[in-house]
Amino acid sequence: MIKYLSIAVLLVSIAGATSKPSLYPNMIEDTFSLYALDAQMHQKHRQASGFFSELYKRTSKKEYLYQSLRMLEQAGDIKALSTLTAEALSKSPEDETLKRFEIISLLKAGNFGEASQKALLLSEKSKAPSDYLLYAEARLKLADYPGGVAALKKAYALNYDESTAERIALIQYAQLGKKTEAITFLKDHIGAHGNSKIVGKRLATLYADSGELDNAAAIYEQTYDIDADPLIAEEAIKIYAFQRNLSKMEMLLEKSHINDPLLLDIYVRTKTFGKASALAQALYEKEDNPLYLAQSSVYTYEGASNRSDPVMIAKVVKGLKKANAEFEDPLYLNYLGYLMIEHDLNVTEGMEYVRRALDKQPDSPFYIDSLAWGHYKLGECDEAKKLIKQVESMIGTEEEEVKEHIKAIEACKTKEKQ
Repeated sequence: MIKYLSIAVLLVSIAGATSKPSLYPNMIEDTFSLYALDAQMHQKHRQASGFFSELYKRTSKKEYLYQSLRMLEQAGDIKALSTLTAEALSKSPEDETLKRFEIISLLKAGNFGEASQKALLLSEKSKAPSDYLLYAEARLKLADYPGGVAALKKAYALNYDESTAERIALIQYAQLGKKTEAITFLKDHIGAHGNSKIVGKRLATLYADSGELDNAAAIYEQTYDIDADPLIAEEAIKIYAFQRNLSKMEMLLEKSHINDPLLLDIYVRTKTFGKASALAQALYEKEDNPLYLAQSSVYTYEGASNRSDPVMIAKVVKGLKKANAEFEDPLYLNYLGYLMIEHDLNVTEGMEYVRRALDKQPDSPFYIDSLAWGHYKLGECDEAKKLIKQVESMIGTEEEEVKEHIKAIEACKTKEKQ
């Protein structure tokens, strides 16, 4: 407040000066302009309107008048907007810009019928897209949807504006029930003028609402390709997830990388372990989360063409040991332990990892099986037999690996008796 008071005092002192008056008009205009723009920038629209109004009074430049009216519109001061517009129109009754502000004030005041009449006259005279849009707004406020669409189409035919195209289609689809026509309209727009975020998203939503999910997903993807908005890619992924189309989900996730953990899950589900290992490693390097290091190590082993490769096994064991040093997850403790037991790396140490897993999940038949296999490897057949019987009572012999272990451990017992 003090700031603007000081400005007013300064301007009054300038305006009241009598010496060398020819030097002051530009100074006054420049000063008022600076503070009008400052008020506008700080969202003080009423103050900005006052400055622009004063500039108009001093300079008679219409642009200042229009700016003053725009600021009143921004401020939502419809009463002042209407009053100032009426005053200006009484002096310039043929000014089309002032007529537009009059229509805007009528619309905002809820006088839709009068606004419609004045907008129709103005649009017929000017043939300007903005005036057709004002007329369309008035017709739509009166719930005249066919009339509103007709006016919108006249505006659209002049500039092929994408926002206007989207609005036409939405009204056709939602208000007039012309669903096929609405979809065709947007398809034709894209064919003639190219896709865009506004049009592409709308067409995709109309397709989805109509149950045409393949077309919806395709348009979402096409729109993502030109805009790279991750939210658009997510919409396509939701459709593919609903359809359980892992292949298309995978391709889009690889292209967009908007959800790498989901992509990792897909790689695992489709047993694409090479890609899974590389992605888990990348996530580990990015987030420093030991879980991803453990996963990368496991997927390296699962995807190996030769699971007896000592170099590969050493790499996997190193990764799992590092991960398990930072967090203790029974799944990866057991995996590491069993790996060391199975490949005779250090059976005793491997069994310790398995025991740590069992400390966390003592009733896991798979961890008990790993421990039984460790005892077997050490020649401790009685303990191995005891544990494998426990596993058999818990899950039966359906698991192929458990079946093999039971057979081997039974053989171990036979050898001891001889």
